[in-house]
Amino acid sequence: MKALKNLGDTVVKSGAWKKLVNPSASRGKTEWPKSTADLEKIGVRLDYDGQVIQNGITYHKYQCQPNAGKVPSSIKDWRESNGGTHAVMTSIYVKKDGTKEEVQAAIDQGVKKVSGT
Repeated sequence: MKALKNLGDTVVKSGAWKKLVNPSASRGKTEWPKSTADLEKIGVRLDYDGQVIQNGITYHKYQCQPNAGKVPSSIKDWRESNGGTHAVMTSIYVKKDGTKEEVQAAIDQGVKKVSGT
């Protein structure tokens, strides 16, 4: 999906990757982005879904979900075809206390799983 192509870059360049490796949001709440303007511009949000352990490594799990409002058309189309703003586009697993490169790789990997990418 073209609208998500640079999501990893956007997170890293904005410094938000630091929030994802050490989240402050409680489970089910949005960790990033927070502002209404960013929610609409980016089109998706990352809702925190707790910690998981895979191969002895702890990850923070995020549900990538479409936002409401004026979002990019490809995200709007996906949202309307897949159950609205609570539908999960993909899950993203960010290594606890990871580096910005690890965060970008995790987001890029998650985005590849979204239909249409």
